[in-house]
Amino acid sequence: MVGVAALLLSACQPWAGKASQREGKAAVAVVYSGAHCGRREAAPRASWIDDARQLEASLRHIRADRLGGQPASLPNLDFRHEIGLLVEMGQQPTLGYRLTLGEGEELHISQGRARLSLNWIQPPADAIVAQALSSPCLLLKLERGDYTSVQVLDTQGALKVEAR
Repeated sequence: MVGVAALLLSACQPWAGKASQREGKAAVAVVYSGAHCGRREAAPRASWIDDARQLEASLRHIRADRLGGQPASLPNLDFRHEIGLLVEMGQQPTLGYRLTLGEGEELHISQGRARLSLNWIQPPADAIVAQALSSPCLLLKLERGDYTSVQVLDTQGALKVEAR
């Protein structure tokens, strides 16, 4: 009974995620995922999105090569409590490359720096994939916190890119 009451009380607290931030973690969620995000360079990139103007510029970049120019509708970010992070894998030679957020993944914060692991998926060498250029990306929303940069790692812990 006491456990149920504690669960109900914690569920009613606004911004319950801030408690996890004090433990060095913050919430993260995927806002948009795409295979064709307009990056022509092979190197990965991460862009910090701190306001509506930067979000609109990022959306223009994502839809630049699309016929009609409109991606799926995107929810607004509450920039008082969230920031955006656009992570781009870089141009790839075929389809089958993707970026994904692991289930239950959180931002790990330490000494003003946040770290986030993503799945950098590439097709197996023997996979049959379309021979078309791709440029996978993820647009993430991150809970604001006590950090000024975000390091994006792969699942083996190798640093792929950093946004400031």
